[in-house]
Amino acid sequence: MDKLRNPFFKGSYPPKHITIIANGNARCNVFEGFIDFLSAECLGYNDGFDTVVLNSVSNLQKAIPALGDYTVIQCYLDNDTAGRAALARLQREFGNKVTDKSALYPNHKDLNDYLMSLYPKKSNKVKL
Repeated sequence: MDKLRNPFFKGSYPPKHITIIANGNARCNVFEGFIDFLSAECLGYNDGFDTVVLNSVSNLQKAIPALGDYTVIQCYLDNDTAGRAALARLQREFGNKVTDKSALYPNHKDLNDYLMSLYPKKSNKVKL
């Protein structure tokens, strides 16, 4: 999937699909977007787990068959209505196999927003 991005627009052209990174692990991390996956890598949260990146919560139905064999499904979804709805759907589908990891980044939109808050931007102003 090719993405089109600039500071004012983030998009892609269809079809959107899920991304699966399989390492043969019985546990899987689920991310709403690829930037959140990369943020988890930076924070050391992936730890060799298999990964499913939804690339959009609208792809959740596509991910359900891929998640069926995992014993643990750790969800790093956005702290918004769509992310909570996706989590609820996965919990209905897989019960106690699903863990909500959003408590790691409370008061932040998503995992990337949390990571960026750890490294605030420095001012470019020159002091005279």
